[in-house]
Amino acid sequence: MNTHLIADAVRNSRSRDESTVWDRLFAVWFRRLVYTQIWEDPEADLAALQLPVGSTIVTISSGGCNALSYLTARPAQVFAVDLNEAHLSLLKLKLAGLRAFSRYADFWQFFGEGATEANAELYRAKLRPLLDAEAREFWDKRNLLGRPRHAYFTDGFYRHGVLGRFIGVAHILAKLARIDLVALLDDNRAAPKRVEALARLDRLFHSALARFITRTPALLFSLGIPPQQRDLLGGNSPLNEVLHERLLKLINVHPNTSNYFAWQALSRCYPGPGDSCLPPYLQAGQFARMRDGAGLVIPVHGNLRVFLESLPANQIDAVVLLDSQDWMAADEIRALWNAIDRTGSERVRVIFRTAGAESPLEGEELGSLREVWQRDEARSALGFARDRSGIYGGFHCYGRV
Repeated sequence: MNTHLIADAVRNSRSRDESTVWDRLFAVWFRRLVYTQIWEDPEADLAALQLPVGSTIVTISSGGCNALSYLTARPAQVFAVDLNEAHLSLLKLKLAGLRAFSRYADFWQFFGEGATEANAELYRAKLRPLLDAEAREFWDKRNLLGRPRHAYFTDGFYRHGVLGRFIGVAHILAKLARIDLVALLDDNRAAPKRVEALARLDRLFHSALARFITRTPALLFSLGIPPQQRDLLGGNSPLNEVLHERLLKLINVHPNTSNYFAWQALSRCYPGPGDSCLPPYLQAGQFARMRDGAGLVIPVHGNLRVFLESLPANQIDAVVLLDSQDWMAADEIRALWNAIDRTGSERVRVIFRTAGAESPLEGEELGSLREVWQRDEARSALGFARDRSGIYGGFHCYGRV
């Protein structure tokens, strides 16, 4: 794995002498499989982008959920770029599944449920032969007990990964605090068990333990929060209070019968196969489209800006940056947007999230970018309102001035 790519990104374009010990530790931590599910809502993305059929999309891959889900918009191509080879290996495995499994039931069993012993044989017989050398090496790698990574899919895939394990620890704390997490999924806001669970949740988030955890950068690594983003997320408020507010947004704003992010946070699984409360790529009704379009999704290992600079001019119609700019210094953000300007078509749209509410492009330091790019207030508001994950402070959509 080319680990220097992640280290360079996490150092936020600073010199080696200026980077902190926490920066370097996070760079090591983030080489792992962090996200088994991406935590940006693809349906919110598509609502804001309003892409015409035949668009070319560039996105940061993460776990690959959204890169695949964008196939519902019938694009010409989706480039899924990531510094983390573990995340790209997950995307490649999903693409192999779409090629190998002709039945939705098999795809759901492996990637939706991810908790059946039979998945080990499905991996060996169906998926492994379709993987490239890097992805095969990743999923075949064994831990100190001799257990291969592909066994994650035999005992609850979404309980693995750095974030999955952190959520598991949070569930233990909730159990010790006697919080009924299942009750929080009840859409009846006045249900007595739910009201009681919310009160206990409030006490836990305002406890000394919660304050200690949120003041410790190393513990926040498990949420995928680097040192720079921690400051943006907290702002002038204690981080335990901010995280409590974001969790309440996750479970209170949208119906939990259709909010798979709430299910992953509170039950560490999806409610079941079908067409509701699932990311689009896992829905039964989208399976044929996913299979037909799998060849349109291109995994790319590398720096997003460098990749954009390698493309012909005027080629890209949409760029999805996730929350990556929260990690970047102003010079790197400026270089990234200059690359998008050259590579983007006349109709190009760019979307991204921020831990805080404000877009970095609206600050004085990056004011020159506003000569080319303008925040679309209506589309930004629509994306923010539609985003069921509830964990970000801002959703931003930009187009050319």
